[in-house]
Amino acid sequence: MRPAGNGVDPVLYPDIVRAGSLQRALQAECDAAGHQLRAFLPSAPGWRQVGARVEDNQWCTNVLMARLERSFSVNFWARGVLMARGSTGDLSEVAGAAATWRSGVRVRDLGAAWAYVRFGPLAEAHERGEAAEFTWRRYAENAHQAPQLTRLASFVNLAIQEPRMRALMPFTSHWRLGFSRTVGYPYSGDCPWVIPLDDGRYQVRAADGREWGIGDATASLNLVLAALDDPTPS
Repeated sequence: MRPAGNGVDPVLYPDIVRAGSLQRALQAECDAAGHQLRAFLPSAPGWRQVGARVEDNQWCTNVLMARLERSFSVNFWARGVLMARGSTGDLSEVAGAAATWRSGVRVRDLGAAWAYVRFGPLAEAHERGEAAEFTWRRYAENAHQAPQLTRLASFVNLAIQEPRMRALMPFTSHWRLGFSRTVGYPYSGDCPWVIPLDDGRYQVRAADGREWGIGDATASLNLVLAALDDPTPS
């Protein structure tokens, strides 16, 4: 599903054209239904007509219009974590789900209330406060199946046994393994990176990019633990 450009198709979206933007149309839907919500413009300037967000404290619902069909892509966030998503052609369903989400329900209740909403086990792990350990387990189980994890397998299988590592949220970026002291965005940005090398060893780099060292899985894990204690390479 591709987001629409600045031009809004009057055949697919006559209500949006009449309102002047998705933000205005969504606000009108919220007001008509009696939802005590405020719709804001998206932060990206290019999406001012075709995007909107409903935000209140740590709950946020982002909405974006599709280009080739009438469809609103909806993402549900809480405390910096994408918890659920879905798409619908009915703007009243967008407003209704945003109101349900803002009420503080769990993702399973949101999905039960709105059939177009989808969520996964990671979202429920976040609700239980187990997101980091869940992600470590998923990485270990998929280490020989997911391409971005294959060369990290020996490190992951060792690191998952270390309680200090399981307390961190692991994530991958550009084939590198990173860690965060926070489970939601933005990540903490103060932890080292583990980069797999062609010879089966790993390079450990500090958060600022400076090299800590190179070694096998055991040596690299020790380097990471040392970097967590003192983030400045000697």
